[in-house]
Formats: sequence, C-alpha cells, structure tokens
Amino acid sequence: MTSSGARVIVTTHNEDGTSVFHSDNVVEPFSPFGPGGSSFSVFDARSTVPVNNQEGPKDLQKILPRVPPAGVTFCITNMAPHHSAPMHRTLSLDYAVVLSGEIVLGLDDGEEKTVKAGDFIVQQGVNHTWHNRTDEVCRIAFVMVGAEKVKLADGQELEETVFKK
Repeated sequence: MTSSGARVIVTTHNEDGTSVFHSDNVVEPFSPFGPGGSSFSVFDARSTVPVNNQEGPKDLQKILPRVPPAGVTFCITNMAPHHSAPMHRTLSLDYAVVLSGEIVLGLDDGEEKTVKAGDFIVQQGVNHTWHNRTDEVCRIAFVMVGAEKVKLADGQELEETVFKK
C-alpha cells in the first residue's frame, strides 16, 4: 500500500509564556498488518482530560491508536484498497473525518453506510467494521475520547472488542 507520512506541527510555550513551535516532523505510517492492510499514524495521546498543555509530546510511532480510559488520542488511519477491518468496539467516542477516498462503515445489525471524502462521523462506542471497496487508499482522521462503557437497560456493560495486530 502506498501512503505517505503526515506532517505534524506542534506548538508550545517558552519559559516566559511566549508561543513557539516545538516541532515540525513527518510521522510515517505504521503498518502492523502488513503492506496490504491498514496503516496508522498517532500524532498525540494524552492520558487525562483536561490535558496539560505544558506536557511535551511523546514518540507515538509504531503503535496502534488506543485511547486511555480518561484520555484523548489524535491519529489517522490509511485503509488499503480492497481491505477490511474486522468487527470491533473501542471504549471511546470517536470523531472522524474522511480526508480522501471512501469507506463503508458497517454495524453489527448489518446496516452499512458509504462515507466519502469530506464526510464526518460521530461514533459512540459501537461495534463496527470498515471496508474499503475501492482501488484507492482511504485516509481517515480521528480524535478518540475515552468513554464510559455502554450500559444496557438490564445492567449489562458492553466491553471493548478491539482486534489485535
């Protein structure tokens, strides 16, 4: 799969409180499922919200995007052409925007929606799958916010069902 790195510019403050640039780097994609699968670039992850804006950025290359229970993660996924991600649930509220290409979002009730470049998704801890049924890479940006488990009327709590690399 051909997908380029993503340029990430990070700002901070100097000792007297003046705004300054901390870094300007290209984050290369991590492909834990091989060259024909999805790749990921995690730009920032914080363990709690509200965040500490004086905390320096961490090296988050070569990790799967996972959000801490009370935290937030900012990342992109590049879904290879004709590739699917298995059904899974994360314990997060995910804000997403398709940056390029298109993707089919499937839910465990069997319903599917095609999401195209420029479309937005608010995903609330649901069991879901992704299918790229095109010949183009689909790039999706995510902000993932740690969330409570979904609790059903009978008291059952829905658990995380993330796939492993």
